[in-house]
Amino acid sequence: MAALEPHFPLKVAGGKTIQIPSVGFGTWAADSSWCKASVLTALKAGYRHLDCAWMYGVDAEIGQAIRESGIPRSELFITTKFWPHFAAPENVELCLDQSLKNMGLDYVDLYLAHWPHAEKPISRQALENAIANPTASKAERGILTKTKNGNENASKGSFIPTWNALKKLVVTGKTRAVGVSNFSIGDLKEIIPHADDVPVSCNQVEAHPWLPNNELISFMREHGILATCYSPFAGQQADGKTLLKDPTVVKLAEENSVDIGQLLQSWAVQRGTVPLGKSQTESRIKSNLAIRRLPGEAQAALDALELPDESGRTIRMDLAWGLPLFQNATD
Repeated sequence: MAALEPHFPLKVAGGKTIQIPSVGFGTWAADSSWCKASVLTALKAGYRHLDCAWMYGVDAEIGQAIRESGIPRSELFITTKFWPHFAAPENVELCLDQSLKNMGLDYVDLYLAHWPHAEKPISRQALENAIANPTASKAERGILTKTKNGNENASKGSFIPTWNALKKLVVTGKTRAVGVSNFSIGDLKEIIPHADDVPVSCNQVEAHPWLPNNELISFMREHGILATCYSPFAGQQADGKTLLKDPTVVKLAEENSVDIGQLLQSWAVQRGTVPLGKSQTESRIKSNLAIRRLPGEAQAALDALELPDESGRTIRMDLAWGLPLFQNATD
């Protein structure tokens, strides 16, 4: 049986493609203390694709791990993202510059808009001094706070000016490719007509058997947009259920002699997407990378776990922010 693809082609400017490793290592964590050791373990285990973001607040730790690994920069694929309060066109580059400085890099391979909306910063100076950390207050992150009347300082207007600012960073060489994250079909339709010169290389979304995002990913595939997928193991449902303990998942892992994480990452790559699993445990870090082609019936059984009406979504920032995110995902 043929092995799974170790890389996927990623569309870039000039009608060219570059190679992106088909499995990435996620670096989000509420506690940054684990990051350097885990990233270094991942690199030593063979990972060459790191998924990062300004908001994760661990750019310095990631940079330290890269340097200690001794792996040449040319062998790595680094993704990072800007948070919505950097979405004004004049601030998009500032966020990337901060991440590059903190990681000790000259460029990234892929630069994404983290969300399809904008948040109003306190000031440009506040952004320059902002603390990148998921646990930092909005004031510390340079964002105006939410008022009692609602999220008045967040908006979901046209993304085109921001997209045009993103494209310029490919020309300057600070990133090899640009893309988006958490965009619906409607969001993508807005920018695709403005992406002839520099394509939308990627849309990073939540995807796993509970929420395969089939129609969105099918639309992306039609337009040459690669899906990289966070939360490939899903989170916890309101009733306490987890995908990792789903009876079907557990049974399939046993029948195919693989770990559960290995099973779910293999399912993701086999359907042509890039999973971005993360772990602090060395054995799981290694097994999550050891993808293998699953029998057709196993892949189909995982496909059948999709929950109705996108109820399998576990990252609900739309509810946290009170914004119309993830809407029209199948329009």
